[in-house]
Amino acid sequence: MNDNFSMKRRFNGGATLSEDSSEDETDFVEPPPAKKQFENYSSPALRMMQKMGYSGQTGLGKQEQGRLEPVEASTQKGRRGLGLKLDGLDLAAQKWTPDMENIQLSETVDFISDYSDDLETKSYDELRAWMVEGPKKLTIDDETKFCNPNVLRNVLASKTVFDNLGADDMRNARTRSNPFETIGSAIFLNRAAVKMANLDALFDFMFTNPVDEGEMPLVKENELLYFADVCAGPGGFSEYVLWRKKWEAKGFGFTLRCENDFKLDKFLAGHPETFDTYYGIKGDGNVYDPDNIESLTDYVLKQSSMGVHFMMSDGGFSVEGQENVQEILSKQLYLCQCLTALSIVRVDGHFVTKLFDLFTPFSVGLIYLMYKCFKKICIVKPNTSRPANSERYLVCKWKKSNTEAIRQYLFNVNEHLYDNGNTDSDINELVPLEVMQSDETFYNYICDTNNVIGDNQVVALLKIAHYSRDVNLKEPRQEEFKNNSLGIWNVPNEMRKAPVKPTPERLFENLLKNWYKEKEFMNSEERCLTLKKRFKDTFFDKTDWAFVPIDVVENVGKTIRTFFMSKGNSDVYKYTEHHTWVPLTEIFIEITPNTLFYGEIVKELTGEGGAQTMVYAMHIIDGIVLGGTDIRNHKLEKRNRLCRKFAESLNKPQKVIGTNSDRVQCTAAIRCKTLHSLLDLRRFFGSLDSYRLKDNKIRLGHLVRDLMNPNRFYVPRGLLFFKILKPNLCKRFDAHRQDYYYTDLATNKHFWLKDIPDPDAIYSSFKSTFPHRKLWKWEDPRQVAETIDDACRQEDLLYRVDFEHFIYDDY
Repeated sequence: MNDNFSMKRRFNGGATLSEDSSEDETDFVEPPPAKKQFENYSSPALRMMQKMGYSGQTGLGKQEQGRLEPVEASTQKGRRGLGLKLDGLDLAAQKWTPDMENIQLSETVDFISDYSDDLETKSYDELRAWMVEGPKKLTIDDETKFCNPNVLRNVLASKTVFDNLGADDMRNARTRSNPFETIGSAIFLNRAAVKMANLDALFDFMFTNPVDEGEMPLVKENELLYFADVCAGPGGFSEYVLWRKKWEAKGFGFTLRCENDFKLDKFLAGHPETFDTYYGIKGDGNVYDPDNIESLTDYVLKQSSMGVHFMMSDGGFSVEGQENVQEILSKQLYLCQCLTALSIVRVDGHFVTKLFDLFTPFSVGLIYLMYKCFKKICIVKPNTSRPANSERYLVCKWKKSNTEAIRQYLFNVNEHLYDNGNTDSDINELVPLEVMQSDETFYNYICDTNNVIGDNQVVALLKIAHYSRDVNLKEPRQEEFKNNSLGIWNVPNEMRKAPVKPTPERLFENLLKNWYKEKEFMNSEERCLTLKKRFKDTFFDKTDWAFVPIDVVENVGKTIRTFFMSKGNSDVYKYTEHHTWVPLTEIFIEITPNTLFYGEIVKELTGEGGAQTMVYAMHIIDGIVLGGTDIRNHKLEKRNRLCRKFAESLNKPQKVIGTNSDRVQCTAAIRCKTLHSLLDLRRFFGSLDSYRLKDNKIRLGHLVRDLMNPNRFYVPRGLLFFKILKPNLCKRFDAHRQDYYYTDLATNKHFWLKDIPDPDAIYSSFKSTFPHRKLWKWEDPRQVAETIDDACRQEDLLYRVDFEHFIYDDY
């Protein structure tokens, strides 16, 4: 009971004294009985009783048989039943005192390292010989090899205290007693996202900003941050990463396909367009299934080449009524999450996974193998993990290169567990006890962390027991800890809210910003190149131009090259010839919100002749804003690199996303055009291959970069040229100084690049590049032939030989 609560003690025939009074006072006068009784009723109740004849000296009823004392308030807690006392709980509640807690707002971590190669040099067969089978273990109370026996006994006893306490009572007391409880889910989908924010900040953002041992970034320039989220529904971990990194991170999600599936429509802080869900070859997301693990590995490695930069896993399931054997029930989940990490994390990548108790040889042996596969490991219980549960996280840093034998060993163990799931036999050990004990650094670390986490858990359980006795108790530091913690983790202290989607025109205005008043530049038409218009005059500075191959197929007399804008997911719009925005209906595609780019819809082909198949894809030509990132003022080459990176983050293998009675809807691919220098025109034509189309015509095809469909191509029907420098500038080569100088055509002044304060000031923004674009349209296949007979030439058409002669013979 709260010490500040004013208690009263009865003595001398029922008289009362407050705690502030003294029982030795001699001038105490007992009040009249009626007055004493009346003090215990509210005024309305007393008036009602007096109308019925109540005087305070006799009871109500025909024979005045009613009771004089008020009925005492019930002391029942939850669903215990009237009068039930939980002696164990009450006893535990009396043991807790505030000085037992050890809370650190600024948390610390303790890594251990192993740079020996004693285990990495072992073969699969040598590791396989370590596996020990035996009967299934159903209890954990004798597992004291990796902890102080008193710690295990106290943890199990403390959990047992709550067996008879109602779930609602338990949750209520836990909520009031946990100093970090009111942090909740912050701006994210759930509490898991905040745990990841806590862990990321605790480890100096090693997940969202990974570096190698030399402190150099693991994510190279123009490369995406690849990550995987396994056993992770509904996706809080991923929402945090996508919020932190925006579209510059691409995630692969794998989880059970059920009510706990990913809830991408609930991703409000981080947008889900760059998150790719996959459920294995079986389609169920069962991480225990070896076939699913293999197919997930293949799926991830095909798209991320070397593997992901880090993997997260947060698997768990209800163990209500079996909390004391949660570790035993979760052993295969532990195993499969670690096995998956070894399969898909790249060299020098990271891994974080949720675990529970770590008392059994199986669990500790698994940790030992991960200790050997990574350069550093750490076991930590972050502040956002409720202190009264057994949850903790294993953090593995910098994966080693020679881990294949251990991966194969764990894969074989899982196959055995999966195939023998219903038998009484089990795998009880992965690594001999003497091997782990001989490594004093590892063995002492496991024992120490088990003891510290176990002791803290017992204190937290005692605190819950204490708070369950008095519903008026509430941890006073919750608001302070919430504000300070969110500040440390760089997470906004705001309410979660859904973003408001503006109208297309308002979004257009928001994205164009100060260009909106000059938006007419977007209506400029392509200028076609012909011999009559003296194309040589256009390209007088050959180093100042670049081009992309395009598809100039026309739809109802209008080119399908236009601007595209996204509000998020499939809410995508295209700019029409009437200068209005309409929903994109030609293809189904998902694009990160706050995006505005110039592109075209292209027919991509696979196969040749009658067996040829076709799908539509979105090709980005140039960009203004990509997922909220403003790129309009970057030079053309940099805009192209960012557009390529943006397209790579969005591009996913084609999947069925919905069906109706007569069609199947699939997501379309999104790519970025490859930008070529004008001087590389001959090399570009050399990269094209000849393909036979369905109509048996032979055409040059451009192979697209698609790891999942490596043979996909499209047929270019022209080249679109862009000027790199600002319209008033040209570049010339000075043979004497062996360097380029620049001329301002408006003033006829010359200057060297080193002489201007901002070297990027010479390059065109999108608004300058776009209106000056030129189109070389291939209306006749002979235009792109290596040679052409003059008798076959059409007077107005521009041919490949004309370009090559101009570029290479006159250069």
